[in-house]
Order: sequence, then C-alpha cells, then structure tokens
Amino acid sequence: MKKTIAAFLITLVLAVTMASQASAIATPERVIPTGITTAQGFIDALRVLTDWLFVILVVIAVIFIVLAGLQFITGGGDPAAVSAARTKLIWAAVGIGVALLARGLPDAVDNLIRG
Repeated sequence: MKKTIAAFLITLVLAVTMASQASAIATPERVIPTGITTAQGFIDALRVLTDWLFVILVVIAVIFIVLAGLQFITGGGDPAAVSAARTKLIWAAVGIGVALLARGLPDAVDNLIRG
C-alpha cells in the first residue's frame, strides 16, 4: 500500500511539472479576450480555451496510464484488477482522443464561419 501511495505521489508531481511545461509551450503569451466583437475574436478565444483543455486532458490521461500500469503490476494476475486497469487504459485513450479533437475545433469553426 505504501508503494502505491508513493508511486502515485511521484506521478502527481511529475504530471504537475509536465503540465506547467506543456502550458508554457501550448499557450505562448495568450490571454482570454475580454470583449469578443468579431469572428476572429471568437476564434481566438476558442483557441485559447481548447489549448488549455488539451493540456488538462493530456495530463489526466498520462496519470490514468501510469495508474493503470501500476495496477497491472500490483494486480498479481487478479482478473478484477486486470479488468480495472484495462478500463483505465481505455478511458485514457478516449481522453487523448477528445484532447486531439479539441485541438482541431478552432480550425473547424474557422472553416464554418469564413467558408
């Protein structure tokens, strides 16, 4: 039990560090606009929000992947533990897929608005 808690805390520290680095790379000098008056302003606000959503979802997915790996290792062949770990991996993959879709949303909206 102590090993699992220690591994979780290490993973959490690494995820927070990775999130701060990823947010610095993903959103350079971007802030949410206060007044959206044009289509470009809306697209810029959407881009900022989806950049943050991308970073948050990827960090959560990485945490789920690490926890699933730990559960595979510590499960000892127990079918319930393996099934729970497999479920975590599936949801992590879904989270990464949603994060990638969020990344493409501003371009799709830009295409719809501007034609």
